[in-house]
Amino acid sequence: LEIHGASSRLYAETMANALAVNLLQHYSTRKPKEQNYQDGLPRHKLQLVIDYIHAHLDENIGLTELADLVKMSPRYFLQLFKQSTGITPHKFVIRTRIERAKELLISKDMNIAEIAQQVGFANQSHLNLHFKRLIGVTPKQFQTK
Repeated sequence: LEIHGASSRLYAETMANALAVNLLQHYSTRKPKEQNYQDGLPRHKLQLVIDYIHAHLDENIGLTELADLVKMSPRYFLQLFKQSTGITPHKFVIRTRIERAKELLISKDMNIAEIAQQVGFANQSHLNLHFKRLIGVTPKQFQTK
């Protein structure tokens, strides 16, 4: 996780959850009954999570923390959140951070390292990596346009 600049707690917990599920599915003597969730998160719970993410964007948010917020297991929360939004909580947080970084790049006289820290990225290169991947240009190129 550290090598690829993705040392966020949310990403690590998501991957740990996926690994645990995979191990249980393939190596357990009792096969778990697969649940098929249809409706996603209730609207008020989804909004609660989204508001929490926006309020704590600069922090290292964890999957367990978000699941606890809506009183669900991390695995159940992860599946319902993805059904509701089409993306994982980790990707949602990254996209939200990028959108906030775009606003700051346009409206404030902050350097890119300060913006990276303010929106919750580990450092400027972590911001650059995700910004370039999602927007197609670096934050500096975006700022000068």
